Amino acid sequence: MLAKTVAVALIAAAVSAAVPSGYENAPNSVFNWTHPVDGDDAFVTSALTMLQSIDNSTDVDSCEKCKSRLLYGKAIAISRPDLIPTIFEKWCLDTGNFSAKTCSTNYHRNTADNSTTGSNFADLLTLIDPLSIDAEYWCAYKAGGQCNAPELPQNLSIAHLWNYTKPEKAYNVLAPGSDIMKILHISDFHIELDYTVGAEANCTASMCCTPHSKAAKNAVSANQTSIDDLYTALFKGSYYDLDGTYHKGEKITALSNISVPATTFGNYVCDAPEVLINSSLHSIADFQISNNISFDFAIFTGDLVDHDEIQYTSYEQCIEAETVIFNDIKNVFDLIPIYPVLGNHDTFPYGQLAPQKSGFQSKFDWNANLIADLWMDYDWIDIDEAQEAKTHYTGYSVNTKSGLKVIAFNSNAWYQKNEYAYINTVEDPDYFGVFEFLVNELLESESKDQRVWIIFHIPVSQTMLPPQAKLFTELVERFSPYTIAHIFNGHTHRDEFQILYQNNNGTVESKKESELINFTWITQAVTPWVQNNPAWRYYEIDTETFQVMDVHNYYTRLNETFTTEADPVWEYLYSPRKAYPVEWPKTSPLNATYWHRVYQSMLNDVSVLQTYEGNAKRWSPYTSDCAADGSCDWDLCYVSSFTEDEYETCLKHYKYVSEN
Repeated sequence: MLAKTVAVALIAAAVSAAVPSGYENAPNSVFNWTHPVDGDDAFVTSALTMLQSIDNSTDVDSCEKCKSRLLYGKAIAISRPDLIPTIFEKWCLDTGNFSAKTCSTNYHRNTADNSTTGSNFADLLTLIDPLSIDAEYWCAYKAGGQCNAPELPQNLSIAHLWNYTKPEKAYNVLAPGSDIMKILHISDFHIELDYTVGAEANCTASMCCTPHSKAAKNAVSANQTSIDDLYTALFKGSYYDLDGTYHKGEKITALSNISVPATTFGNYVCDAPEVLINSSLHSIADFQISNNISFDFAIFTGDLVDHDEIQYTSYEQCIEAETVIFNDIKNVFDLIPIYPVLGNHDTFPYGQLAPQKSGFQSKFDWNANLIADLWMDYDWIDIDEAQEAKTHYTGYSVNTKSGLKVIAFNSNAWYQKNEYAYINTVEDPDYFGVFEFLVNELLESESKDQRVWIIFHIPVSQTMLPPQAKLFTELVERFSPYTIAHIFNGHTHRDEFQILYQNNNGTVESKKESELINFTWITQAVTPWVQNNPAWRYYEIDTETFQVMDVHNYYTRLNETFTTEADPVWEYLYSPRKAYPVEWPKTSPLNATYWHRVYQSMLNDVSVLQTYEGNAKRWSPYTSDCAADGSCDWDLCYVSSFTEDEYETCLKHYKYVSEN
């Protein structure tokens, strides 16, 4: 409840009023609202005065102020949601506590030309309960930590969805057979549609190598006309044809006022030009031919749209990025089935997704319809699966020819940057219906003794709301190890893994092999942003249990493309079986036990930790020296934590142990 709520005295001082349904007994709160007769300008001015009064109060802390602003904003949104963006963007700017970019991103009214979310915030205000735990979560994650994240309710559970105790067979660990199939895993392409060879790659903006990347971090001479010897590969218009032949473009021979020019195939602080993406795809096709192998299918774990600033991220750009990349994938792989998911960037506005129950889902149906139809047209999913994807925010399930089921879902439903995720986080934690969808699919597979892969973009530890993170781990524990064979993610751009333990108490020393539940694969990105070498991988999969027997990782050294006229060389990076000093039977899969032992090796030997960190970044020039300054120690908490709460707890404990 709002102790000493500022909103009470402040809102009571305002003019007449309609109390939103359910708030009649809000403690000390009186909603006095009528619209000023002078019109909207006077209304906005009055609202700003009220918000300023909340900010200036000395009676309550920042958390109560944040919740009071939500409470006051809800009173406005009930009748005038159209004014919310105007009021809150102006309030944000007036405080002087936030940059103009932040205020615009969070509160400017939605337009088709830039990815602002003010109208989505207005939608949220009409639905959120400002007196509930939802507001505390919003103030913790969307308002810069103005509240601490609240404690999770102890009784939070979705066990009612499976209705019965875990059957005895569900505890069985299946033994692999003798046959192997190969599965490709690609992720995080982030095509930079306006990538410009010769543009500034040393810019002050969040994304460089574009026509608007003009300001260099370091000043350059106004009469600079020669190309630095470090960056001579400046061929604009380079491309691959459908046969995979590289065609070098026109050479740029002179630049002005550019400190570091964007070269043909990209830069470590820029997203991927299409020519780099096609280089990766054709390297995979060439690999299949030269090694006389074929992939049974591929998974793509999301993110097609780039990281450019919101003023350069439009609705049309989102559609173009999605259609261009999937078209490139189809052109190269043709008959290989691809099972994709969408990432947090693959929507408009950025990161937003509304539940069907909210009444705002129609704002996002365009994307689900576009993507489902496109995937169906490419024969990656059939008409029933396409309809399922339209129903479940691009989530679907596929029974592959090999007998494995692949279940995909849209992780934006639980993403901390999604305004709509803060509705009924605990009261109705399956507000999107994703858990019901997953559980029904898993129950069906369990009844048929069918193995399942779950694919989604954002790992549980990466900005997933804590209630949903807890419930997902409950689901994984319920259906492991018998039904869920593996979980696959992207998003971080690094090559990583994370282990799920029972009774995870957050300490690095106490993780027990006997308490293992499952783990997740987090794959590398093709985009080099930020400071990584581009990479892809494939798995050797046991055809009986659909567990990974080995992983083969390929990469290109992007810095070696800065001075050559040739296209990138993609080479073998590593296999975990050979990279890590873990004794492990050749006939055993790379399961949670294997990765627990890798983690133990990392904990006890800094050289193993260095190998992990190097592989995570594909040994780019920006790879940390783990022995020098302890800069890789966070990896120990990261790989041994499955949720963000566990990770943060581990970091606090590890820091304490290190200092004492």
